Amino acid sequence: MIGEIAIKNQPEKKDNQQSITRLITLIRDNLTEDLLKDEYKKVSRVNKYVGHCYIASEVLYHILGGKDSGLRPIHGRLGDISHWWLEDENGRVIDLTADQFPEGFPYEQGRGSGFLTKDPSKRARILIDRVLAIAKT
Repeated sequence: MIGEIAIKNQPEKKDNQQSITRLITLIRDNLTEDLLKDEYKKVSRVNKYVGHCYIASEVLYHILGGKDSGLRPIHGRLGDISHWWLEDENGRVIDLTADQFPEGFPYEQGRGSGFLTKDPSKRARILIDRVLAIAKT
């Protein structure tokens, strides 16, 4: 589900929402195979978003201000599949890679969880740099 995102301490203005929507598009458009862990490289050929849920969520979270954004990382499972997304303060799901689940995902089974590293991971840092470079143009 990619929808409107209310960011803490930022007025909900049309311009703000358009900026966030553009940011989400930039993140999604720049998810490339080199950012995948080896275990996902073959699977990602079936669906571009498979294996990118963690990094996409991590990048959006950090660019928007981390904890100060009011977003929180959520982790869940669908069988053997591990999945990450964000929720805002109102419990709205922000899943940049939802397209990998054409039948939907049981978000209600997810649990709040911190990311594995306090600062952006190495892969997230690469994607943040890409996205911010394009956003400046």
